[in-house]
Amino acid sequence: MPRRLRHAAALLACLLLLSPAAAANAAATPAEPARELTVWLMWGSVPQPELERLTGEFEQAHPGVTVNVRMQGWPGIDERLEAALNSDEAPDVVETGTTTTPYFAAKGLLEDLSDQAGRLGAAEWIPSLRESGNWQGRQYGAPLYAASRVVIYRKDLFADAGLTPPRDQREWLRTTRALARAHRTEPGFQPVYLPGQNWYVLSGFLHDRGGSIARYDGTRWRGGLSTRPAADALEYYRALQSFSQAPKDQDEAHPFQYEVLAKGQVAQMVGLPWELADAERINPELRGKLGMFPVPGTSADRPGGVFLGGSHLAVAGRARQPGLAADWVALLTGPAAQQRLATANGVLPNRLALAQAIDDPGVQVQARAAASGHTTPVDPRWPTVEAAPNPLKTLLTDVLTGGSPRAAGRRADTVLEERLNAARAPSATPAPQGARP
Repeated sequence: MPRRLRHAAALLACLLLLSPAAAANAAATPAEPARELTVWLMWGSVPQPELERLTGEFEQAHPGVTVNVRMQGWPGIDERLEAALNSDEAPDVVETGTTTTPYFAAKGLLEDLSDQAGRLGAAEWIPSLRESGNWQGRQYGAPLYAASRVVIYRKDLFADAGLTPPRDQREWLRTTRALARAHRTEPGFQPVYLPGQNWYVLSGFLHDRGGSIARYDGTRWRGGLSTRPAADALEYYRALQSFSQAPKDQDEAHPFQYEVLAKGQVAQMVGLPWELADAERINPELRGKLGMFPVPGTSADRPGGVFLGGSHLAVAGRARQPGLAADWVALLTGPAAQQRLATANGVLPNRLALAQAIDDPGVQVQARAAASGHTTPVDPRWPTVEAAPNPLKTLLTDVLTGGSPRAAGRRADTVLEERLNAARAPSATPAPQGARP
């Protein structure tokens, strides 16, 4: 008798031994219900081909599971996330910006992933990314990607002037001055484009000089914008910005600086690596003419300590599938997916060791500075600092329009401390331990 028929006969014999009621119940027992994992990701974080590949891998490893990915846009995302995470229909996995993860963690809206740290390889993550996803010694965010600012420059204009990428900040000023001289007869030419309110760039200059935006003294936050390092950083920003025609009261998105670069009259700008491709898309004549080098530091032996941003993946506190959610986080933040995502997007993987194997100039340039990268003060109230009017932006405009760095810094520190030391929304949350530069 064929094997298939033998199995059928055996099943029939078993059913005949059961009572009619038991047989009916056995025949009606449903299979395990299908499960759905709901994931919120931001547009552009995971390219569609890679998302389809990862979804397929996950569903194959978890039979009966369907991954439902809902793509989100950045504008207004914090409000939408908070509402969703507080609802009975919360997504299982969410993507959060590195500066807002502590806010959601302090609200009790994220699952503590500390017991997953070994499995996730947290010890290998870029330090500032690990720190920005940690709140009060517990890990809530696993880094999905990182990005740091680089100097995007016109290779042809540098070559024509006999210049090479500068190795430190003093040489950077000399290089910029030389570009200004070489093009002094060209109306509208800018040897560097630096908006007046690009506080991410200022933060790097401040970090290079041993300062920080704010430090926690064990009791409260103390502003660092009126210190000697801050004054030096502001003076350097003012010197570099003096070569730019960018507005002193606007940031890098007003107008989008890559659109200015695309017009062909800018030799340098500090931006994110993908802004190079944005400029080339607008002006195809720039293809092959643009390159990148690290933001210079105060000495030639070390690149500038850039602000390191990016995203985390987190498991919702109200996740209906917390186990599956943790598995999804482990897949996307694991070495194989990280290497593919960094290659596809030109961003940094969450482990610097992986960046060495990625043949992408932008990734390599970012990796050189990422080891000394930094983040904003890790506190759930930080988003209130970035809310308008942002005291860092106000500080820059004050100084660039003739104000004293120390006096403007004191005014900015007052606002900064008021916001960072305000009563917390989750009142039961104690103060952070240690300084978070």
